[in-house]
Amino acid sequence: MKKIITLTLLIIFHIGQVNSDPLFDDLLTNLGSPLSQIGFIKKNTKSSDGVDIVYFEKGAGDQTLVFIHGYSCNSNYWWAQLDYFSKYYKVISVDLGGHGESGQARENYNMGQFGQDVVAAINNANIEEAILIGHSMGGPVAVEAAVILKERAKAIIGIDTLHDVVKEPASSFVKLMVGTMFRFSQESATEKATAGFFIESTNAELSNWIKEGSRKAPVDASRGSLQSLLGMNYPEQLSKIDIPIKTLNSRYFRDTNVEANLQQYKYLNIEFMEDVGHFIMMERPTEFNQWLKQELELLTN
Repeated sequence: MKKIITLTLLIIFHIGQVNSDPLFDDLLTNLGSPLSQIGFIKKNTKSSDGVDIVYFEKGAGDQTLVFIHGYSCNSNYWWAQLDYFSKYYKVISVDLGGHGESGQARENYNMGQFGQDVVAAINNANIEEAILIGHSMGGPVAVEAAVILKERAKAIIGIDTLHDVVKEPASSFVKLMVGTMFRFSQESATEKATAGFFIESTNAELSNWIKEGSRKAPVDASRGSLQSLLGMNYPEQLSKIDIPIKTLNSRYFRDTNVEANLQQYKYLNIEFMEDVGHFIMMERPTEFNQWLKQELELLTN
């Protein structure tokens, strides 16, 4: 009986240790809070199609990090990273068109235009070179931005993204079906698009906040983003760049086609974080920040 009690206490203590992350607690407390609370300055510019683009800036230094959010997200999803890395680098986080505080008057939401949004913010901030950091959809957007930036893009770091860069673009029929789903019910379409984001142990408050954000996202932006993601020609776009790409992926959300990916793009390096859902940087912020800090040191030293 004593052994059972001791084992139970050890398990409880271990669980408490795993979940004890002050940075995660701070993130939960500040879900949706303005980035001005951590000293970021809101700035505005216009993308190549005239849409208003909002980005947030803080920090200084020789190296610039540009954070790019994912599908139906915004800059707030990087809360646990932005303040931390602005102590060491100049940091910019971009709200892509149709997301966050950026404008929604866009006729065609696609990865290429999102890439233009990122470039517009970089140009407006007078940045010569940047490391692009993209979560989920932010990975393909970073690729598109790198194509435009050419030698000004030093590297791409992706978080649970670029799972299969050898696949053929989806057919017009598939993209039409996605559009049809959104026309009938954005909520149902969003549920399908975000299925598998979270593992069983993901904090409920965090997962509910992310789900609610996806449901409230502008329908045109959500529909266009998903259709463009499905139609992305990765081999063609990757052939236009020759910079390091490092990804940290979950094994849960999507299968990563490791061998084929490495054959397709020789500058790609893939790592995995175990027992985590799609939002790695939010679910395990301290562990993720330590990983990213090491990767950045390797790139910048």
